[in-house]
Amino acid sequence: MEKTPSSQPPSPVVLIVEDDDARRYLLARTLELAGFRTWQAATAGEAFQLAREGPDVLLLDVRLPDLTGFEVSRRLKADPATAALPIIQMSANFTTTQDKTQGLLGGADGYLVAPVEPEELVATLRTVLRTHEVARERAQLLESERAARTELEAVNAQLRTQVHILANVQDSIIVSDLSGLITYWNEGATQLFGYSAGEMMGQSVARLYPSQSAEELAAGLARILTTGERKGEWLGRRKDGSEVWVGIRTVPIRSAGGELSGFIGVGRDVTELRELRAEALRRAELSQQLMGIVSHDLRNPLTAITLAAESGLRKQGRDEAAQVRLLTRIRSSAERMTRMVRELLDFTQASMGSGIIIQPQPVDLHELARQVVEEVQFAYPGRTLRLECTGAGEGTLDADRIAQVLTNLLTNALQYSPPDTPVTVSSTSEDGMLQLRVHNLGTPISPEDQRHIFEPMRRGANRTDNAQRSIGLGLFIVKHVVRAHHGDIQVRSNREEGTTFRVRLPRDARNAGSSRE
Repeated sequence: MEKTPSSQPPSPVVLIVEDDDARRYLLARTLELAGFRTWQAATAGEAFQLAREGPDVLLLDVRLPDLTGFEVSRRLKADPATAALPIIQMSANFTTTQDKTQGLLGGADGYLVAPVEPEELVATLRTVLRTHEVARERAQLLESERAARTELEAVNAQLRTQVHILANVQDSIIVSDLSGLITYWNEGATQLFGYSAGEMMGQSVARLYPSQSAEELAAGLARILTTGERKGEWLGRRKDGSEVWVGIRTVPIRSAGGELSGFIGVGRDVTELRELRAEALRRAELSQQLMGIVSHDLRNPLTAITLAAESGLRKQGRDEAAQVRLLTRIRSSAERMTRMVRELLDFTQASMGSGIIIQPQPVDLHELARQVVEEVQFAYPGRTLRLECTGAGEGTLDADRIAQVLTNLLTNALQYSPPDTPVTVSSTSEDGMLQLRVHNLGTPISPEDQRHIFEPMRRGANRTDNAQRSIGLGLFIVKHVVRAHHGDIQVRSNREEGTTFRVRLPRDARNAGSSRE
């Protein structure tokens, strides 16, 4: 076997299989002069070995000492390692049409009858090589297309999976371009806002957050480009007009080339979470308020009881009048503590959501008002109290709770009015409703105080009697008792008319018997 030296670029290699040395030599010289490189073999065994080393074309004699060229061609085409090798069979003995047909059907790409002219031999080899090169390029192109199609299908499948995942994520996922126009809308966004993807594609995200102006939206998007993200909670509006608080994290999107192309925002409904946070804060504030009341307001009457008791023990021989004064002081402080404890219990009930519980029973509001006025008059013997009753006073109310309301209003009126002025209580009925009015003269309640007067821990600044100092829960509890009866309470106060609290109650509050405000 002889191999010609390789050159750059390499010339095609022709494997010549010919058992006659002289003919093999002449063929090799002819092809080398035409620009080919040649490998040479004299037997089928050598041909099989060299064919695996990758010649470009095989020039195969049909008559060989160990196998026929027809069998060599068949075996080479059956072997995947050599199946693509172009084969030109050549013979001076097998020249019939049947021989040529057998050679071509056995896998040969051409068949030459020897002797053959050098020009025909070279042209045939080049034609076969060119045909195989075109076929190889076409096969490579088809393979590249097949690989690209397979890769594209894989990418599309991945994208479909990602789109399916995004579409079914419970969080709202909204993608917009740099101007804020929506380009993607998932099922989570539909669940959150009520709009379908078709309704929102191409729309501005500002439609979802009408509380933000166009300028605020543009400024927010600009900040995302600067800081890399934007997180917060914004008040949105659903399709049905209801409001929803949305917690959002928005980040910029970049193209494969690194250029900014838009924004992606992931949001979820945080309305309930905000309510829970607000409730937790309210409960914490309530806890602090209760601690302040217990540590400060209840300490005063308790101290008074302790000091009075100690004074009585130290001076056992004092006269009866002095002892009565000490006992009276103890009783007064104890009663004050009892009122405070009751107010604290009511306040806690109302503030923690369980509400004021009422038990309506048949009652005459006029008679109830008369009893309360008499009791308060006994506590304030030097003050003038007036009671006016008109209309039918029968109703179904919680007598104890309504007495608590009237006592509170009446006591406040006495404490915040000059000692020489009267306090008037009116018990009436009007438009199917029972009404209580408590009126006093004196310094009016300021408009600012009127706005907050029914809030807890609110004490008036102009009270005239500090002996019965309260913990600031009376009017708060009054409001909740009235609401538990499905009624309402209003206050009107000015310098000319004085101050009037008006309570309106349904005549029958049994429907509210188990209600909790």
